[in-house]
Amino acid sequence: MKLGWFNIISIAVFIFSININAEEISGYDTSETGIRVVKKIFISGNNHTKHKVIINELPFTAGSFVSSQSIKSLSERARENLLNTTLFNYVSVNYWFPNDNDVIFDIKVEERWYIWVFPIFEQEGRNFSDFLRLNDGSYFNYGLYFKHDNLRGRNETLKLRMVTGHKNQLVLGYENPGYNNRSGWGVNLGWLVYDQVPYTTNDDKQVFLKALGEEITRQANVEILYFYRHNLDHRHWLTAQYIDYWIADTLKKIKPDYLPKGSTKSKIIELGYKYQYDTRDSKVYPLEGSLYEAEITRRGIGLLSDYNGFFQGKIITAWHIPLLNRFYGSTQVTLSGIDRKEVPYVFKTGLGYNEYLNGFEFRVIDGSSFSSVQNKLLFELVPRKEKKLTFIPIKQFSKIHYAFYLKLQLDGGYVVNKNKLPGNFMANSLLIGYGVGLDLVTFYDKVLSINYSANNFSEHGIFVHFNLAM
Repeated sequence: MKLGWFNIISIAVFIFSININAEEISGYDTSETGIRVVKKIFISGNNHTKHKVIINELPFTAGSFVSSQSIKSLSERARENLLNTTLFNYVSVNYWFPNDNDVIFDIKVEERWYIWVFPIFEQEGRNFSDFLRLNDGSYFNYGLYFKHDNLRGRNETLKLRMVTGHKNQLVLGYENPGYNNRSGWGVNLGWLVYDQVPYTTNDDKQVFLKALGEEITRQANVEILYFYRHNLDHRHWLTAQYIDYWIADTLKKIKPDYLPKGSTKSKIIELGYKYQYDTRDSKVYPLEGSLYEAEITRRGIGLLSDYNGFFQGKIITAWHIPLLNRFYGSTQVTLSGIDRKEVPYVFKTGLGYNEYLNGFEFRVIDGSSFSSVQNKLLFELVPRKEKKLTFIPIKQFSKIHYAFYLKLQLDGGYVVNKNKLPGNFMANSLLIGYGVGLDLVTFYDKVLSINYSANNFSEHGIFVHFNLAM
């Protein structure tokens, strides 16, 4: 897949031309047409969250006109939007008609716990199953994590992360997502050191260079983000990032093209844009709705170094459809590509890094472009249940919810690699993964997935994922 300027401009024109607006109804005699006026909106339970944060998520406002037939769907949409802010554990939206012309909405929320300070003990790896395969005792990180969600009650996020172990990392970030039809912004500062890193692939698996206790790679970065959201469902992101890379001579000797120009140091500027149209009922575990996403990034622009970089683009579409009697179906299609046959290893692309197919958890399939189709058929084994834990005194944790889903999955993919290394064999071949699984969906956006999967290369096994949501 080669992204020329014509293709990039075409994608941009297509993105900006999309304008899906909700109908606005005004100027009608409400007593004759079945149109009602939103007379009042009552909000309760938001002890910390500002009213305007909640109002921002509603598909109606006080004084607006709504059809009587749409009130139920608008109420459900309001509830889904509020849950998708990740600010609340529970949301209820009720309404009543005080007369023939008006409607009153009553919104009740139960806020989450917003301040997190806890020690970190985590695995390092592309996914949990691959971590279990690789683990020799050195693939753990430990440290301290501080995060303040909903800072000042305005849905702002402040985070500080300090870890050591498999990697030494320091991250400081702030994000103000803004409001509907208004912009927001964010900034991230990071410092990262590894004493063991992958530097190539063999048998379509990562090969690591280890120098325990000695620095092999180091990077520092500054990222600035700009957000804009309109009509509730349309989101735009602009990002600018500066990254300072350094690698040890030992890594350069065995992998001369790890950084651009065969250097041990490189300063890279990245510029990116992403557009998203999202109507899914849940961002964590969607059962209904659709997602359309397009992203273009320029990695390296010839400033601060003589590396001119490359373009990387990605398109994602997903559909989630309720079927009969607690059955649900979903399909996600992903297309990704760069405008180069080969890039420095630090920018390596393909399936297995950020995206993977079920049944290929252990594999990393390098290539300049790839496509994938992931299909799931879900059965709601245990519908959502709520349980009160009376022995927990903190109300944000004393009430939990959970649901279980059985699933069948069938994935397909293809990776294009015109410079495939001799020891790898999965690129330029049809990839098929399939299997069955059980998902647990519970509060605070947690998803545990246990799958038995196989692929068309006669590999199979049990794979575990956390927070897996397609």
